Amino acid sequence: MNQIESTFLTLLRDAIAQEKPHDPNLSEEEWELVFQLSNWHQLLPLILDLSCSLPSCVRALRVQTQKRSEAERTHRKDWRARALSRFGLQVEQENEFLNLILMLREKGLEPLTIKGPVCRSLYPKPLLRPSVDDDLLIPGELAQAYHAAFLEFGLRPDLPNVDVENAWEISYHKPDSPLYVELHKKLFDPSSPVFEGFQREFDGVFERSVTVRVQDVDLRTLAPTDHLLFLILHAFKHFLHSGFGARIVADICLFSRAYCDQIDFSTVFHACKEKQCDRFTAAIYRIGAEYLGIPEPELFRAMQVEIEPLLRDILDSGLHGTQIDRLHSANITLGAVSDHRTGKRRSGSLRKVLFLPASAMKRDYPFLTKYPVLLPVAWCRRVWKYLKEPKKTGGHSPTATLRIGEERVQLLSFYGIIQS
Repeated sequence: MNQIESTFLTLLRDAIAQEKPHDPNLSEEEWELVFQLSNWHQLLPLILDLSCSLPSCVRALRVQTQKRSEAERTHRKDWRARALSRFGLQVEQENEFLNLILMLREKGLEPLTIKGPVCRSLYPKPLLRPSVDDDLLIPGELAQAYHAAFLEFGLRPDLPNVDVENAWEISYHKPDSPLYVELHKKLFDPSSPVFEGFQREFDGVFERSVTVRVQDVDLRTLAPTDHLLFLILHAFKHFLHSGFGARIVADICLFSRAYCDQIDFSTVFHACKEKQCDRFTAAIYRIGAEYLGIPEPELFRAMQVEIEPLLRDILDSGLHGTQIDRLHSANITLGAVSDHRTGKRRSGSLRKVLFLPASAMKRDYPFLTKYPVLLPVAWCRRVWKYLKEPKKTGGHSPTATLRIGEERVQLLSFYGIIQS
C-alpha cells in the first residue's frame, strides 16, 4: 500500500471517528491523487470535508485555484466544487426519497428501505456519505401498485416496456432529479445459480422488520441481523462480480458496531460459513479494525485470516469495480464459482468471457429473444467486437481482462470460496 492509499484510509478513519486528523503534509500533486482515490470510492465529500482543516490541503487547493489556467482547471477537476455539487445532489436526493416514502404511506404502501439511507445515518455527517440510488424491498404481489404510485410521483422505469409482474427488480429515475430508486421483489437474482439459496436467508423479513428514523421520517427496514447479513452478502455478490470499495467496508463495520446489541452474530456467522464467505467476511472486519478503528465481532475476530490480498482488491476496485476490464472479468470469476458449486471441471477463462449463454447475450443481441438458434452468430459477432474493435467496446483490453480474471479467481481460492 502506497502513501496515497494509506492517507486515504487514515482520513476515512478520522472522518468516521470525528477526530482531528494529523496533517500528512502532502504536495499538491499528492493531494490530487488522494482526491481522485476518494472520488473513485464515492467518498469525496466526506474526505474533503475533513481534509480542508489541514494546512497542506488548504495550500494545495489554493495553488490549484491560483496557478492553473482556465484550460487546466477544466482538465484538472475542481475538487471542492465537485464535492459541494455531490453534497447538494445528496440533499435533494434524500429529500425526494423521503417524500416518496410519505406518499407511498398515504396509499397504504410500506416498503422496506435497505442500504443507502440507513447506512448514511451511521456516519457523523450522513449526507457526506453519497449513494447513487435508493433501494426498496416490496412484496411481489404489490408490484403493480408500487409501479402506479411511482409513475404518479414522477418516476419513470429505465426500461419503458418492463414486465412489472415478472421482473425481480426494476430501476426508476425521476427526470430532472437525482432520485434513482431500485425496486426489489427479491434481494438476489433468483435465476442465478451462483446465488442460489441466498434469498432463503431473508424469508419472513417483512414480519421481522423494524423502524429507523431518518431526518423526521420513520422508515421500515430490515431487522438488524437481517440487514447486516444482507450488507455482507451484497458485498460478497459484488466481490464475485468485479469487486467493491472502501465505502462498503465502512458501512458493514459501522452497522455492526451501531447495532451490536441487537444482532445475532451467531446467525450471521453460520450463514456466511454456509455460503463459503466466512473468511471473506472476517477479512472485511479485520480491515475495519486495523485501518478504520472499528472493533471486530468476536466470532469473526477469532478467525485466522490475511487481509492484504482483499485490501489490495478493494483499493483497486473503486466503489463497485466499474473499470471496463474488471467488468468483463466478472464472467471469469462467476464462471469459476458456478463450476465449483456444480462440481464441474473449470473451463477456460477465454471461453467464459466470449461464449456466454443466450440469456446473457440477449441484452446486446436482441434478435436472440426471437431467434435463439442464432446464438452462434451472436458469438461470432462478440468475438469480433471483443478482439478486433477495443476502442468501440469501451477501450478494454482482452489481455487485461484475462489477467484480472485469473488474479481474482486466485483471490477466490485464497479466501476459500472455491477450490483451486
